[in-house]
Amino acid sequence: MKKLWNFGGTHSEFGKKISEGFDKIQFGRDNVDYSDVDGFIKKIETNRDEYPIPDIIVFNMNPDTHYLNFGQKITPYKDFEKLINLIKTNFFFQVRLTEWFFSNHKNKRVLFITSQQSNSIIRDSDNLHSEIFEDGDLLLYRMTRALEHQLIHGQNVRRENYINNNIIMGVCVGYNVENTPEYLNLLLKLDKFKKNIYSIGKATLSHGFVNMTQLIEDLWPSFEDLKETNFNKNK
Repeated sequence: MKKLWNFGGTHSEFGKKISEGFDKIQFGRDNVDYSDVDGFIKKIETNRDEYPIPDIIVFNMNPDTHYLNFGQKITPYKDFEKLINLIKTNFFFQVRLTEWFFSNHKNKRVLFITSQQSNSIIRDSDNLHSEIFEDGDLLLYRMTRALEHQLIHGQNVRRENYINNNIIMGVCVGYNVENTPEYLNLLLKLDKFKKNIYSIGKATLSHGFVNMTQLIEDLWPSFEDLKETNFNKNK
């Protein structure tokens, strides 16, 4: 059975479904000090029986910067202080742990549950009722997700990770399509990782279509294809 470490989403059904069928260790604020990543790494390196190295790490950590204030025209400094503190704790934890994971191991995978908000653009500027305008004040949220994206791309372009078959992928699940966690669960089990950031919608599960950060269509296996492959694999 593959081993998986899950960070964040401790009590969510979404997180439980993604990691179903794995030998999982669940991490969250109740058992991890995100401000001390070096202490965390030291703990797992000196307690390998308790913390066996996983095949997959899943980051499903809420950046806690997603709030709506449509009347706000100027971003106050306190918001940037919040972002800076987030970078110094949660984001640095993700960066440092990913670097350690890939630098010391081969054939490893990292999945980021992220968002495509940082790539949202106005496609129809004449339609003032477009839903995209409703997200115009999410600057800090966009910035935190953009940081995750650069971590993903930065690791995937490293020569050492290519040689060692280490892959990191990001997925946006904001459409909340039915069976999304079950779909991701099968992607993890069957190692269908791709080196980019994708949005999962209805067409993904039915036909394998996804949007990447470059806004180009790509093709994934359909949900039914994944289930058939998984069934045949376990015969």
